[in-house]
Amino acid sequence: MQQEILKIYHNEIGIAFQWRKKATNFNPKLIQIVFRDMGFHLTKEEIICFAKLVNQCKTSIKCMDCPIQGNCRNILLETPASKVSLAVNATELDQVDDLMRGTLFQLEMDEYIREICKN
Repeated sequence: MQQEILKIYHNEIGIAFQWRKKATNFNPKLIQIVFRDMGFHLTKEEIICFAKLVNQCKTSIKCMDCPIQGNCRNILLETPASKVSLAVNATELDQVDDLMRGTLFQLEMDEYIREICKN
């Protein structure tokens, strides 16, 4: 399986990757984001949207005063799929945030390097 994917970024909660050109699932515009038991096929623009939704969710949660803080999944995280929301805890929300930001950083870095190599 490792030969079929190009890993973009990973952390404790999940991984972002693209299928290699030889794979049957290959679509150069889609990035697969997998965490917990879910997989999302997203464009870069959708990942940007997801990152914004995560940030909005982080600024609106009130878990810091909660005695059980990260042990319950009472945070409703919206996704780029308008009919899909995720129940997460504060720790998972931080990890999803890192996964989105790390993926975007690596995509931007790869684009920057490709541009430099053209010249």
